Amino acid sequence: MAKKKSLKTALIMAILSITVCISMFAGTTFAWFTDSVTSSGNIIASGKLDVSMSWASGKADPDSATWNDASQTKIFNYDKWEPGYIDAKHIEISNDGTLAFKYKVDIVPNGEIGKLADVIDVYYADPAKAVTRENIESLDNIGTLSSVIANIGSEFSTASGNLPAGEKHVITLALRMKPTAGNEYQNLSVGNGFSVRLTATQLAYEEDSFDNQYDAGAELDFVMVSNANELKTALANKEENIILSKNITDFAETLTVDYNANINGGGSTISRAAGFTGTMINVANDKTLTVESVTLDGGRNEGVTATGNLIFTTNGHIVLGEGTVLQNNNGAHAVYLNHGSGKKGTLTLNGASIINNTSDSGAIWGGGYITMNEGSKISHNSSTGSAGAIRMVSGGSFTINGGEINYNTAVADGGVIWGYGSSTYNFNGGEMAYNTAGGVGGAIYTGANSVVNISGDFEMHDNTAASGAGGIRFVDHSSLVMTGGKVYNNMVNGEDIAFYFYNGNVDISDGELDDNLNYSGGNGVTIGAADITGIICFDLSTNHNTAYLKKEFNAFKFTVNESSANFAQFNFKPDAGYVYVDGDEDKLVCLNSGYETYWDATTSTFRLKAI
Repeated sequence: MAKKKSLKTALIMAILSITVCISMFAGTTFAWFTDSVTSSGNIIASGKLDVSMSWASGKADPDSATWNDASQTKIFNYDKWEPGYIDAKHIEISNDGTLAFKYKVDIVPNGEIGKLADVIDVYYADPAKAVTRENIESLDNIGTLSSVIANIGSEFSTASGNLPAGEKHVITLALRMKPTAGNEYQNLSVGNGFSVRLTATQLAYEEDSFDNQYDAGAELDFVMVSNANELKTALANKEENIILSKNITDFAETLTVDYNANINGGGSTISRAAGFTGTMINVANDKTLTVESVTLDGGRNEGVTATGNLIFTTNGHIVLGEGTVLQNNNGAHAVYLNHGSGKKGTLTLNGASIINNTSDSGAIWGGGYITMNEGSKISHNSSTGSAGAIRMVSGGSFTINGGEINYNTAVADGGVIWGYGSSTYNFNGGEMAYNTAGGVGGAIYTGANSVVNISGDFEMHDNTAASGAGGIRFVDHSSLVMTGGKVYNNMVNGEDIAFYFYNGNVDISDGELDDNLNYSGGNGVTIGAADITGIICFDLSTNHNTAYLKKEFNAFKFTVNESSANFAQFNFKPDAGYVYVDGDEDKLVCLNSGYETYWDATTSTFRLKAI
């Protein structure tokens, strides 16, 4: 019945519509018939180029092999080679993205390649095949390991191909030590090793409205350099990705990076040429230089006294990636982080090392913002004056999230850092240990109006100084905020002294402080739930006779260095919301002979009284 009614209604509407159209036509007024189709949810999204590499034993059939992630494990990893020994591996290239790509597989050096590589033959099979002693000669012999590395980019030194999205390709690489190799190759190594590197770029494959040639000119987005002149040319041409194919020992002038550049060394070293002592690399203002797996060597072990830095910038940005080492600069800084025009440069260490550098003020001139992340090291640097590792300029900051700052020394103050005023130090993770100052501050001399934040799992331990504090000497109006971390075994002339303050602020709410803290004058000390086993030594005037407690606080020991006439004025004031619990005064252990702590309900403070 409902359907009949619906049909009747539709017919009436159709008749009415025809009538209206006829009447419009009769009046010589025209109307157009219309129709519409809506395509909803249209997609415009960029594709993804995503490549991965895996390996498996070359003895197995490729179709049944067990695969390992090549980015996490070494493909060739054996250290007892002898004549005739074979190591064969299948290498799987996977296109895990949405774009087709063309790829290359290269064998690249991680540094100096030794004599043993001359008697290691490289064999190649495509498609992949299981390798036996009997069939290895049927594979393509593309040269010795040393010749393959020396001819990176040539027709026979790489495997290459094209791979559509979602597909995989497997090749086989085999290494064999020549059966004819003699005794002169015993107990040798290839050197600093080598890497199997896979690189890829987009391929003319996907189509637009016309054809698939819009990206036909795409090239692998890096340039390979093997000497200082080629590096200079690459920088002049503003090549964004530069890869070193071997060590560069002819570096004889300052090179400027005036664009955002990436240099990857694969473990190679760049060192000064004989007679060149100046700055090696200058990063222009507001530009970023990223360095991966490169050793910049200042030539200290070759007797070079440097007049310039390894890397210099005023307002630029320096990122030192995993495997990068800045070392052996004697006489100037490894990094000079300058500042100017109201801007500051940045230095970021992501698994890099700054080691074995010597100047009159540390390995790093810190005129900006320095961040040190997990796996990084700033170690074995020294200063003929103050600042064993870092000279911090006013208004800068240093943040350590992980890594090691160890075995740095200063003849004067600040075994690691000597700071100008108003600097900020954030110690969130990692450790600062075994550093030494001939003056004050075995680890740090802060500079006035500076702030030190200690948190997380950061550890400061086993630092030594001749006076002041084995850990940190806080200069006038500086402050400490400690919410975590561990501080222990920092020494001054055989005494555990972590921190020494004058006219500063101390807020220790959590973490572990096993050493003593000396506090003179100042604006206030606040103690909370931290595990303090050291002694807090208050050296206060009558104008600064109050210390503060959090609402919840743990026990600690203290001494008060005032005349006994002023002991009655000294007090601990709990935070708002504190409710006295009988026995809380026993947490505040006074080590002054003849005195103890008691609760004064009238003033709601803990005070001292003679016993």
